[in-house]
Amino acid sequence: LTRARRTNDTHSSADALLTELSAAGTWSPARDERGVVVTLRDIFQGSALNKDGEKKLGDLGRVLGAHPGLAAQIVVHDATQPAARDAAVDQQRADAASKALVASAPNAKVRTDLAGARSPVVDPTDARHRARNARLDVVFVTSSN
Repeated sequence: LTRARRTNDTHSSADALLTELSAAGTWSPARDERGVVVTLRDIFQGSALNKDGEKKLGDLGRVLGAHPGLAAQIVVHDATQPAARDAAVDQQRADAASKALVASAPNAKVRTDLAGARSPVVDPTDARHRARNARLDVVFVTSSN
């Protein structure tokens, strides 16, 4: 699989990005079927980004801007299944994250998605650990062109 990815130019740019983000020592990027993923936690104060979140997304926006062949997907995850009224807060969070990313990469293609509690990383019934499910994924995806 790795050899096949390296022979395809769109995958080699994702490999270069993964190497770059890993070498920075600031992020813990991973690669999955969506692309290169950076997971951020505790970056919101209500529906707005906190200072740390603004900085991290600004930094990731600069990385995105340096790789014009990539697009980004912002995915908001919740610790537990959100109530209907919480969907508006999630959308505001996604919009704030997208805006911060695009501020550093004005020509970037960015899409937002609300995952709710569909993709937990820990058992959501475990009250001690379910807060880990609340996160924001910045997924760097290769363009289809």
